[in-house]
Order: sequence, then structure tokens, then C-alpha cells
Amino acid sequence: MGLKNKSGKILITPRYDKLGWSDGSDLSTDDVIGYQQGQLWGLVSLSNKRVTAAKYYSLRAVHRGLIIASLKGRFSNLLFYGTINSKGQTIIDFQNQSLEVDHDLLILSEKRNNQRYYGLYNQSNQELLPKQYHHIQHLHRDLFSYTDTLGYTGVIHRNGSIKLPPELDSLSLLNEEYIKTYRTGKEGLLDAQGQVILPPLYKTIIDKYNYVPFAQYEIKDTTDQVLNTWSADSIQWIGDRFIAIYTNGWMDVKNSQNETIYEGRQPLRVRAFKEHLILQRPNRSDIISPSEHSFSQMSFDSIKVDTHYLFGYSDHAWNIYNNFGRQLNEKSIEDILPESNNLIPVQRNGYWGYLDHRGNTAITYKYDEVTPFVGQIARVKYLGYQQLINQFGEVVGEASYDSIWVKNNNTAVTRSRSRTDILNNNGAALFQTYNTLAPHTMGYLEVTENNKIGLVNHRGKTLFHPEYDYISDLIQDKFIILKRGNEIAVSYKDGSYLIPFTSRFEDILDISEGMLSIQKNGKYGFINFDQELHIAHRYDSVGVFSGQLAPVKLNGHWGFVSPKEELLIQPNLDSVSHFSNHMSIVKREDHYGIYNDQGELKVAIEYDAIRRTSHQLFVVKQAQKYGLFDAGGQKILGPSYDRIAETHNGLFIVRRRGKEGLMNERGMYVIPLKYKQIAELSPGRFLCQVILE
Repeated sequence: MGLKNKSGKILITPRYDKLGWSDGSDLSTDDVIGYQQGQLWGLVSLSNKRVTAAKYYSLRAVHRGLIIASLKGRFSNLLFYGTINSKGQTIIDFQNQSLEVDHDLLILSEKRNNQRYYGLYNQSNQELLPKQYHHIQHLHRDLFSYTDTLGYTGVIHRNGSIKLPPELDSLSLLNEEYIKTYRTGKEGLLDAQGQVILPPLYKTIIDKYNYVPFAQYEIKDTTDQVLNTWSADSIQWIGDRFIAIYTNGWMDVKNSQNETIYEGRQPLRVRAFKEHLILQRPNRSDIISPSEHSFSQMSFDSIKVDTHYLFGYSDHAWNIYNNFGRQLNEKSIEDILPESNNLIPVQRNGYWGYLDHRGNTAITYKYDEVTPFVGQIARVKYLGYQQLINQFGEVVGEASYDSIWVKNNNTAVTRSRSRTDILNNNGAALFQTYNTLAPHTMGYLEVTENNKIGLVNHRGKTLFHPEYDYISDLIQDKFIILKRGNEIAVSYKDGSYLIPFTSRFEDILDISEGMLSIQKNGKYGFINFDQELHIAHRYDSVGVFSGQLAPVKLNGHWGFVSPKEELLIQPNLDSVSHFSNHMSIVKREDHYGIYNDQGELKVAIEYDAIRRTSHQLFVVKQAQKYGLFDAGGQKILGPSYDRIAETHNGLFIVRRRGKEGLMNERGMYVIPLKYKQIAELSPGRFLCQVILE
């Protein structure tokens, strides 16, 4: 193949296999063109002079003075790229694994330790960026972006000036004039020349003049001391060691020393195990640990934790780790059950056994099913039989049961055919019955087929044989009410009687402060422990004595009566509460107030609602506003607040006129009323959202 001009004059004699370039183009550049002989390429001038020998494996003209060529390596079949000019002179050495032209600059790469690294050069072989970056590409106009091996991105001008060092997460073109920058979920703005217009601190940037800031938070203690400040969407306390700051799907987790433990995309779930952080992602879970207690493996398909151990699943097997990150088991585990109080239930080769806290086999793998140990016993299934074993793997009790329920008090309830047993941790029968057992605060109710009821305590002692129609729960931690036919009795919890069975009363409702509320002839009153009538049975209903008063209902309304049957509070109330800390919340005609146990009205009956706090103060509501009274009924705050919420330590988050603050029980501000919102992060720590101007 040769070359003629338009007039037919031969410029290049026809002695080459092909003229043009290895990419298929055939236009000359700067009076030279490529030629192919065999598999190799060279340069020939349009005056029919060979500029180079045929030694290149590829030859591509980009424009005048820039020709990209490749040579095969001396000790491999890999191609190495460089550039030559139209005189055949090497401009960029042939040391590159790749060479691409992007907006007149050259992006070169070389391979080191099986990793490709990129650099940026101009056509004169001037280094703008050394070959040490993970990625380089044209960004906009005269700007290029470059990403380091840690994944952080920077911006460089085509003249080689660094506009931003590699500290961004990403970039995107907003329009022809501006570029958005992203860092830890926050947005910033560059102009087309790479100048920073807005730093990456904002939730959303619309343009140069319109942007949305993040919410501003302060973490304060109860002395109004600022512990930390952040800009974020939300903040979460994790365990007792970590705090997570969320920004646009990004999460920054810091420890108690305010050191960043994790920074990255928000996982599906984040939780703590001791001093370790666990991040759950769609297909894996990662552990972040302090260096002195790091795990031998930091990423798993799945993770479970309990009070003492972390269980990691990967490669179709579970491993067990203590809180120092040490793996306890040597052999692979197929399945595991957390929350055992001592030995760890694990499965190998299809069978279950138990490991001790050092990872050694404590009970051999032979069971079809197991449960965690509760106390010193556990339920297992062996060869189809349900058994009870101790922590030595010994069967306690009989060789097989139909069902087993292990209890928290180191006993078990078992059933064999129609017989039910209560066993101790040695398997000895504390109690046996052919009746049904039902839970009771003292132990178990024993119920016969004809619905007669008895009572057995947790240790299997029969307190009452099953001959009763009703047995109450424990009252005042010492009394039990029993019914048999038309008789009723009151017993101590040891089974002895305070009031033997009698038919004098239709019912005994409750017991408090030496008085028993009774029903007789369809009406209610009170007797003392000697069965002497203290308050005549003339009421429609009664409550229990607290202090010196008891609620009574007469003619459809409630009042309060003293032990001497003095009506200290007249029966003109629609409902009343029992006295607690000497105070009762009462209702009349849809309004609420508070009486003390001296019969004094301490809070007027004029509120829409009254709520008692855990520290015995009272939050009142009136016309959609809230106020606060102390435990004795003294007004602390009038009903002028939009919100009053109690915290764990007895303080109050209050809201008024669109602002929130924190008050103590005396109505004094411990955090001023100036925040958009206050939330309790943990006891004594409060998240305060600043109101932005």
C-alpha cells in the first residue's frame, strides 16, 4: 500500500501492508502517517522517508505533535504506553499501563502491587499529579477531579494548581457555573474556576444564594454546661459509650473522648457491644473496636450479641468472641443460642451441645434440641425425648417428659401424660399433681377438673389444697383472700388464717392499713382484723384506706371517709384515685382537682386533666396548656406551657411560645427556655436544638 496526492503524484511508494493508524483512522498529521508491516507499526513522512522503524504494537494520532504509541515489555507480553512527536522522538516514556487523553491532558497509569495508580500530565510530559491516585477524570471546563487511595476526592486546574486537596467524598455538576461538593453528608459549592463559594457544611444547596443549613444541636448537662455542638439531621446515643451524628444518610460516630470511631454511609442498624461498635449493612455486619481489644475478624455476614459474648457468622459457620475480641471456639459452629446465663448452647454436625466461657466443650454434642441454661438447669431433646440436664450434662429427674418449662427460680415444671411435677435443680420432685397448674404470684394455682383451686408455692409446698372456688393474688405482700361456697376467709401467705372461713360477708375486696373492705347485703363497708364493723356497710362501692381516708361511693358519687366514718370529703365526686403520697386525684363534672388525706382540697377542681409524675408531682392541663404542682399541691407553674414532659431524673422539659427549656422540680430553669426542641439523650444529658435566625 502506498499514497498519492490529488494530482496522482506518488508520495509514499506502495511497500507497506497498511497506511494510517491502529485505531482505523487514515488521516496524516504534521506530514507523517503510520504504516504497518506485519503486526507492528511505524511512522513514515509524506516525503516517503521512514521516521521510525516498525516497532510499535499500536500507533494513534491524537493531533499535531501528539502520537500515542505502545511497546511490548522486555520481560512480559504486557503493553506499555508513551507518546512520540512527528519526528519519532519519545516525549513520554513507555512506562505506563494505560494512557488516555482527556481534554488535552494525559491520564497515565502504572501498576504496583497489583493495584493501578493514575497520574495527570500535560503533553510536554510535565507532571501535574504524580501516579499515586485511584482515579482521575475531567470535571468541568479547566477542572479535573482526582481521588486518592482512601477514596477522598480533590480538584486540580489544568495548569496544575490544586484547588482542593483530596478531602471530599464526591462532586457533582450543579450547572454550567457551579459544582457541588460533598463531605460527610454535607454539601458545599465551587465556581467553574474551582474557587470555594460555600464550604461543605449545608444540608441542601440550591444555588449560590439559596441553601438550607442543618439543624444546630448542643448537648448540655443539668448545669447548662455545653458538652458538644453539632450540625446534623439528628443525633442518637448508642449504648453508654457512643454518640451518632446523622447528616443526609451519612453517619459520624464518636466515643466519649469525642474521637471519631466511624465515618461513612448510614448502615441499616448501629449498636454497641461493650466498647465495640457494630454496624449492620444489607449483606454484612462490621465491628469497630479499640485497638487494644480488636477482633481477629472485623466483618461478618451476621452478628448476634448477648450480655457476655459476641457471635459472628461467616463462611457458613459461627464463632464466639468475648468482650476483649478473643475467639473462644476452635472448631466451626453451625448454630448458636445467645442469652444463656453460663454455658453457651452451640450446634456442630447437626447436634447440639454446650461450651464453657473459655470455649471448651462442657457438654458433648448429642442433642436434637437445647435451650439456654436458666439457673443451673436447661431443657434438651435427646433421641426424641425431652429431658432436664444440669451443667455437668447429667440428666436430672426422669428420662423423658412430654413437656418442660424451666423457671427463673432454679426449678422446672414438667408434664408426663396427665401428671405435672415441680422439680428442683437436682430433678427431685417438690410437688406432683394430676391437676393443672397456673401461674400465681406465690407460685402456682392448682386447678382440678371441676374447677376447684389450691395454691402451691415455688418450692412445691402446698399452702392450700384444691378445694376453693377463688384464691386472690398476694395483697400487701402478706394476705390472700379465699372463697369456698358462700364462705370467705383471709389468710397470711404462710397458710395461717387472719380471718377463718365465715359466711358473715358476701365478699372481701381488699386489705390495707388494718382495715378490710367488705360486701354485706349488697352494700360495702369496712371491718378491722377482729371482724369488728368500723364503717357501716351502706355504700355502693369502696376503695382502700391510705393514710386516714378511704374512697366510698354513695348515691352514684364518690367521697372520702375516715376510720371513724367521718365523711371528710363529701360524696359529690364522679371519680377518685387511691391516695398515693397522701394525695388523690378527683374528678367532678369533667374537671379534675387534688385532695390530700386530711380532706383538704389542695388543687382546685378546674383542670381538664391531671397526671401524676414518677416523682409524685402533678402536671395539670387547662385549655390545652400545661402547669405543674408539687407533691403537696403547691403551684409551681401556672397552666401557660404548651408541653411539660418529665425526664428520667425528675426534671421537666417545658415548651412555651415556640421555645423549650429544662426546669427542676422547683420551677427553676437549669437549661434556659431558648431552644427549638430538647430531648433527653441519656440520664443527665440533653440534646438541645438551636433556633436558627
